Amino acid sequence: MSKKIVISIGHGTSIHGGYDPGALSKDGKYEEHKIAAEIGRYAAEYLGCKLINYDGSMSLTDRIDEINRIDPDFCADIHLNAGGGTGTEVFYYHNSPTGKRAATEVCRQISSELDVHNRCAKIKLNKYGKDYFAYIRCTRPCAILIETVFIDNDSDLEKIKTPDGMQRCGYAIGRALEKSIIKYQ
Repeated sequence: MSKKIVISIGHGTSIHGGYDPGALSKDGKYEEHKIAAEIGRYAAEYLGCKLINYDGSMSLTDRIDEINRIDPDFCADIHLNAGGGTGTEVFYYHNSPTGKRAATEVCRQISSELDVHNRCAKIKLNKYGKDYFAYIRCTRPCAILIETVFIDNDSDLEKIKTPDGMQRCGYAIGRALEKSIIKYQ
């Protein structure tokens, strides 16, 4: 049986209707949503799966509603991190062995392909003991949130700011999900 996967792109339309680019590079030339959209497009191309919010027209609530309407087996939201760190990390639902397996493999593939620090698969809980990220907490299928690299770290940004870098990152995500979700026995 084939697994149905949806790739979505973080940021775009804010809940109030304006444009939310997400994080920016130090010089302000690169936007999280625009780079994440291309990485996600390549991941979806590799997997032959549905891609949502490529054009940035959906808020977080819209993305969650659309994923729950589609009802896939698995979903992944693509982002770029910020805050002065380096490397890749992936968040997963705190009680999900499937999410942990996928998050671990995505980190491994991105780290290896782009030669960036593997910050590992992680959970993040809010003060109520629930998953911090609404994307993970509110989607019905198993979900991961991928922080590909740090957009505000020049070394990380250099790896993914070109079409070739975006494709390499997207295909690494695709390979990871193929191995950990589609072909996993």
